[in-house]
Amino acid sequence: MSASSATATIGEPIELRVVVRAEPGVAGIRVTVPAGAYDVVGRNARPAVGSAAGSTFEEVITIAFFQTGDFTVGPFQIELLPRREDSASESTGQLAIRVRSLLGENDKDIKPLKELLAMRGDPRHLLPYAAALLLALLLGAVALLLRRRLKRKKELAAEPPLLPELELERGIRELRGKNLWQAGEFRPFFITLSGLLKHFLERAYGFNAEECTTAETVAGIRSREADTGVVAGLEGIFTLADLVKFARLVPEAEAESNIWKQVDSLVAEHRKRRRLAEEAAHVPPGR
Repeated sequence: MSASSATATIGEPIELRVVVRAEPGVAGIRVTVPAGAYDVVGRNARPAVGSAAGSTFEEVITIAFFQTGDFTVGPFQIELLPRREDSASESTGQLAIRVRSLLGENDKDIKPLKELLAMRGDPRHLLPYAAALLLALLLGAVALLLRRRLKRKKELAAEPPLLPELELERGIRELRGKNLWQAGEFRPFFITLSGLLKHFLERAYGFNAEECTTAETVAGIRSREADTGVVAGLEGIFTLADLVKFARLVPEAEAESNIWKQVDSLVAEHRKRRRLAEEAAHVPPGR
């Protein structure tokens, strides 16, 4: 490498060719690159070319600058590696390089790129920042979930609940739409039906039917309902439900229509009672 000058842009790879012509007996060369304002990004030793007069050795050293300014490269120390024990050394000339920015002609407007890219070798120092980011994302997700739940509660509070008989009627309509009976899914059918009826009894009669056994539920109905037809209809449904759920009984086909008649009669009776009570109190009918 002879003494000269050149111009490069920041981050641009610069190839420096070190060529040594040595006398016979030299087996190779060792090039020592001094420290400088550049980074060595590659080295490539080319195959030696031999002749009667000696050998030619070449090594390509690739460097790059990550800050702007005027710099010099070299001299490189070259050690001749002979085939015998004695050795010799030489040195190259210097190369002056002006490094410019990629983004403009005014180098002072651009800060050194290497400073922006400098990172410690162990990435574990980034863990606190990653943990803080994850915590922020988690807190954001929790806040969003709580906001949605609060909004849903406000919406539910703004809407008055359905009357017990209307809520039961809606639940029965959804159950019939599932066609569980037609599919032979009798146990899921009666589990759902029992849950709907017990929830209705809890709201309409004021006792915790959902936590009661069938015997306790029937006893609670008898102590609160004067209509023996209503009591007998509910008792029949709960008894059949227990036989299907626990004894694996397969109900008769006509049992389905009887169940719907009993439930329709229960809903109609409570609607009539509410209407009469509202008329007596001169209150407009509820929804």
